[in-house]
Amino acid sequence: MTNSEQSWYEVVEGDSLEQGDILSACPIVAPSAKLTFPVPAATFPAQLQLTDVVIMTQSCDLVNEKLEDIVLCPHWDLKEAGQMDSALGKKDTWRLILRGQRYQYAMLEQWQGGDGISMGIRIVDFGRIFSLPRNFVMQFAANKGKRLRLCSPYREYLSQSFARFFMRVGLPQDIKLPE
Repeated sequence: MTNSEQSWYEVVEGDSLEQGDILSACPIVAPSAKLTFPVPAATFPAQLQLTDVVIMTQSCDLVNEKLEDIVLCPHWDLKEAGQMDSALGKKDTWRLILRGQRYQYAMLEQWQGGDGISMGIRIVDFGRIFSLPRNFVMQFAANKGKRLRLCSPYREYLSQSFARFFMRVGLPQDIKLPE
């Protein structure tokens, strides 16, 4: 393991939560893609998915006891991301993500620690956002044992990438400057 890999993450455990915490196989209740409106009264078409997620809620907001839900984004191993979207399996797309030109995605460095935790390079997808109750996420994190947490400045890099995805504005007409 190189020093650069060590600086991306720290290993934590317990129920304390911060932005950039990596949670593996987190149970997410996701509505079926076939969900229609109005919602059928008898059944609600949904599935329980075990999804690798990263906490996107700001750490300063997680300290606030009034916060009820935590925002999470899924992430996939770089080698498996092509199964989610064929473009994500191409090295040209990876380079675009690293340069910040594929706004929907960000990459996280791999981790190979002597702590029993390993993780390949990951692609975070900002186009799929989940939220779960704070208490549930705290209990889940406590039961997971050791997990990775992004360190500064990589946590802020991920947060900035997330913001960049949502702050884009496409104007219907460009401004025409006088000649």
